[in-house]
Amino acid sequence: PVLGICYGMHLLAHHLGGKLAAAEFREYGPATLTFTEDSKLWKGLAETSTVWMSHGDTVVSLPPGFKSIASTKDLAIAAMADEKRGLYALQFHPEVHHSEQGAGILENFLFNVAQITPDWNMANFVDEAVAACRNQVGDGKVVLAMSGGVDSTVVAALLHRAIGAQLHCIFVDHGLLRLNEPKAVLDSADKYMPGLNLKMVDAAERFYAELKGVDDPEQKR
Repeated sequence: PVLGICYGMHLLAHHLGGKLAAAEFREYGPATLTFTEDSKLWKGLAETSTVWMSHGDTVVSLPPGFKSIASTKDLAIAAMADEKRGLYALQFHPEVHHSEQGAGILENFLFNVAQITPDWNMANFVDEAVAACRNQVGDGKVVLAMSGGVDSTVVAALLHRAIGAQLHCIFVDHGLLRLNEPKAVLDSADKYMPGLNLKMVDAAERFYAELKGVDDPEQKR
């Protein structure tokens, strides 16, 4: 099964024999969606609700085998489906909170169309990720550049749990962080990941020297 969202709908229409055109009115913001045909995507949902649109082009001719299953005041084909092949497409964005029934639509696709079993949870992911890290690293060591941001900190937490002292984290203070942020990064690591092998490198003067006289923001980056 496939669910195309926004440009994904355009892609499906284009490659499967439909036709696209520039919309007379570019839609950006809320719109009232009305279901015009029964569909597995709409099971248990109200026939009319607010959705979030963001597009300048639109599907004006359906690909063979597809039918329009929803519309808005300005858009005749706001959603389309070829249920026999399990192909669905939405012009709006169900994944944002502005779309009132977006979560229900996604649930219907996952569990009613794709028939996925809802047996996953975050605890499963953590256990699986830790086991995968431990298996991949084995007796080796890992050097991790840790910025204090979400991505590298999550990686550090998983690796710390998986391989302990085999992990070597390096935090570079380049002198361009917010006031007291380097200390906050170190304090957070001590509080939430006690025993983490983390070393801070004070590289501020090196960065300042390289940036001296550079005014253009992109050149600085």
